[in-house]
Amino acid sequence: MMKRTNLRTQLVLWTVALEALLLVVFAAVFIFILRNAQNQQIDETLRLGAAQLNAVVDVRDGQYAVAAAETADFRARGLLAWILTPDGQPALTIGSTADTPLHNMLPPTEQTLDTTLPDETPIRLLVMPLSEGSRNLGTIVLALPLGESQALLRQILLGFALAIPLMLGLSAVGGLFLAGRALQPVATITQTAKQISAADLSQRLDLDLPPDEIGELAHTFNEMLARLERAFQRERQLTSDVSHELRTPLGMLKTQLSLARSRPREAAALLAMMADMEGDVDRMTTLIEQMLTLARVEQRGLGELAPVALDDLLRDIANQLQPKAAARQVTLRLDIPPQVDFHLSGDGDRLRQVFTNLIENGLKYTSLGGKVIVNASRHWQTIEVSIANTGEGIAPEHLPHLFERFYRADDARARETGGFGLGLAIAQAVVQAHDGTIKVESKVGQGTTFTVSLPAIKAHQ
Repeated sequence: MMKRTNLRTQLVLWTVALEALLLVVFAAVFIFILRNAQNQQIDETLRLGAAQLNAVVDVRDGQYAVAAAETADFRARGLLAWILTPDGQPALTIGSTADTPLHNMLPPTEQTLDTTLPDETPIRLLVMPLSEGSRNLGTIVLALPLGESQALLRQILLGFALAIPLMLGLSAVGGLFLAGRALQPVATITQTAKQISAADLSQRLDLDLPPDEIGELAHTFNEMLARLERAFQRERQLTSDVSHELRTPLGMLKTQLSLARSRPREAAALLAMMADMEGDVDRMTTLIEQMLTLARVEQRGLGELAPVALDDLLRDIANQLQPKAAARQVTLRLDIPPQVDFHLSGDGDRLRQVFTNLIENGLKYTSLGGKVIVNASRHWQTIEVSIANTGEGIAPEHLPHLFERFYRADDARARETGGFGLGLAIAQAVVQAHDGTIKVESKVGQGTTFTVSLPAIKAHQ
């Protein structure tokens, strides 16, 4: 079993880890910039001090001197200085360097070096020439203690060391709170999903959420539940309808078998009874095939789509049904304008099934001498086919239910003609699978018109 992980905790940990990385990088960059700024300021102070000493040191007869007043500001800034003779011997000290020996490792001229005094005081050294015009009078060695600047850096580092964990702790607490609020709808979705079963798909998420990712998830979840509920309702209705429709032919088949076995009968009588039983089997076979067709279209959609010339398809169907129309003394007429592109992308076999069913219905429910007129037209990117008959029409109360499974406006007549009330349900499912629509208009005593609208193939396709 997979170990459960807490998404809220993971989000907070990742967020805190990222914040910690960013804060450490910020602290390092800040310290680096501050230290560079301090070094530049120290170097500037040292160079300025060297320039001042070069101007105020008096060299006469090998003696080096400088007036105390000239170096008051120099001392105030904490600078230390050694004046060396040309041969490198100390000749003069300024500041608190009287008792401090000169560091034996000096940087090259005009360069700096960080080192420590014998008392472990950190300093920064600068070596500059002591000159007058082109004369080399010796060397100036300047030093500036780094205690204050290093103390400032230590204080800032201590501040970061205290502030960063505190900020991360507060961020973790705030992150847990905010993540908990943000993910609360997900917990509700999870709880609702646990309560759902095939027996009860009526649960919905009643959440007032903004149109963000979580709100979209809740909306999608509700739509999924609605689709599942409709699918299960269709399956339950299918089971109920099939069991109801199969009950009659199965009962009749059992009766025929019981009668055939009840007593000896002549061969002719048995053949007649077997013919009746065969008819019941054919009726059940037809019902099951229609139900499977409807289920396949509703659940899996159409087969492979291909260009279909709808005008040619209608002409072919009409030619096949002309003998049936002639036998019923009904006129079957096609009105299809020439030089109009009636191509669409679809499943030719299913479309043939739709229009065959609609035209056969028209012939079936049109009285002798009547007409069934098939009209095709194209309106921009929509192909419209109407099948009108001059039959007795359908009462208004039946029209809203015509496309329901097993619905029969005239139940007795439908059973006489072998209908199950599935033809229009299959037609609607196929048309909707093609992104089309089917509608019906009828007036009692005047006739009925079915209109199918389907998207045409665009000209550039």
